[in-house]
Amino acid sequence: MKKQSDECEDIKVNRRKSDKQVFESSLLQFISDNIDRVRDESKDVLKNIDGSVKDLDIDEFRDDAINHMADISDNLSQVKSDIMDSHDLPDFVKESSRNTKQALNMDVDYVRRAKRRLNRIDSDDFIDVQKTNIRVVELCDKAIYVNESNYEAFYIKGQALTNLEKYVEAIGEFVKALEIKEDYLDAWLGIANANRLNGDFDDSINVYDTIINNFGKSYEVFKGKAYVYFDCEDYQSANDEFEKANAIQYLDEKSMALWGECITNLK
Repeated sequence: MKKQSDECEDIKVNRRKSDKQVFESSLLQFISDNIDRVRDESKDVLKNIDGSVKDLDIDEFRDDAINHMADISDNLSQVKSDIMDSHDLPDFVKESSRNTKQALNMDVDYVRRAKRRLNRIDSDDFIDVQKTNIRVVELCDKAIYVNESNYEAFYIKGQALTNLEKYVEAIGEFVKALEIKEDYLDAWLGIANANRLNGDFDDSINVYDTIINNFGKSYEVFKGKAYVYFDCEDYQSANDEFEKANAIQYLDEKSMALWGECITNLK
């Protein structure tokens, strides 16, 4: 007669000094490790929330709490997605998951989460910028996997790659967005900006001029051209473009500071 202990040998659990569970099954180990990661991050979130109660700003606390909870939800969703993409699962299971996500328009949800993370980079002093941009790229890749026609996913991925200083790759993503939606102005601006940051100033100006020809004059184009000329130390041209931009819309603080430097250098 088989002993009860023999019947439980399908899944073996070993113990390390850290008391961390180690499974023979790579899939079970994958699930266990990710649950531990989310649990640890959740503890940190609660500590941060608890530590922010003093001198409480209700609106700021609310937004911060919502962002933290959204991050936890996103991490849990990431674990589920990673499990479905695990090499331990048969291909037909993965394809079924993809079809389900298509039916539920999950690409839209991935894009929404990517945008939320990207928008928080400039407003959250404690955010890990590198890690956040990498996560944005991952979310956009998931959206593209579900729906290859989601031009916004390509655009947001291009933004994150620009932040990661991968300018050539970023331009490639902006171009893919334009292949789907030719009149997508933000993607054109993204290409011009990535060219400027990559030091390809002539290409950047050419793209801005193309935008003017196709879409007309705009604040973003004039400001963008001003930044290019400023980087080229052509302060007269930069001054002229800043003036055009400011006539349409008051310049932001950073642009005003650069415009002031132009005027100083022209004296």
